[in-house]
Amino acid sequence: MALLQVLRPVLPILIGTSVLLTVSMGLRQSLGIFMQPLTREIQISVSDFTLAVAVQNLVWGFLQPFAGALTVRWGFRPTMVIGALLYIAGLAMMAGAQGMLGVMVGGGVLIGAALACTATAIAMSVAARASSETVRSTVLGIVSAVGSLGALLSAPVGQLLNDQAGWRAGLFGFVLLALLMIPAAWYAGRVDRLPVPSTAASKGVDDATAAMAARAALGNASFVVMSCAFMVCGMQLVFLTTHLPSYLAICGLDPMLSAQALGVIGGFNVLGSLFFG
Repeated sequence: MALLQVLRPVLPILIGTSVLLTVSMGLRQSLGIFMQPLTREIQISVSDFTLAVAVQNLVWGFLQPFAGALTVRWGFRPTMVIGALLYIAGLAMMAGAQGMLGVMVGGGVLIGAALACTATAIAMSVAARASSETVRSTVLGIVSAVGSLGALLSAPVGQLLNDQAGWRAGLFGFVLLALLMIPAAWYAGRVDRLPVPSTAASKGVDDATAAMAARAALGNASFVVMSCAFMVCGMQLVFLTTHLPSYLAICGLDPMLSAQALGVIGGFNVLGSLFFG
């Protein structure tokens, strides 16, 4: 109750941030359920599909610093809304793909760019700015936990549509889910009205160039360790969410099992985020 009272003025911002993050990450982590039927119908290889996923991650990582810079120049709201629109466009292009180009541009480039504007880094920045130092770790844990709920919803919904109406219907269902990101980004964008927290560590940051900020970050051991730790996500979570559905299908298991497995991964991520937060 005490935490709720402290956060009451910024609840719309935190709720919008949580919804934006859960949809953004949930849809991205569920794309693997469409790999087999998509590659068969439009006659591309599994390696072509996974190349698009790799490009998605590379674009996301490459554009993340630029997205952060845009939040400083334009504000969080326009950056996140643009990201939501890019996500919708990417899913729609992927749903209508007739060959490798649609998958690569839609699922790779556009969704990768969208993630840079809507996923973890931006969401955590919004949550940190909207919360005081005394409750910041708890708030970041809660927002991260809610952000992990997306896989619990999107994977089963996508798999059900995939089974009943085909992979294109499943991806168009994801387009409808992605529409939630627009109002979520709008509400989360209220954070632009809040003053930037002033701390001893942040003195002089406003006058720093991007190069100076990068040098300061890379000279901080904690930042370097945290950045290296994020490589683990690409090595295990992206690999699992992309290949697990196909592996279970090859084993002759119920396709819904893969969606349930992805949901379980998201569920345990919720517990871990709450505990460590």
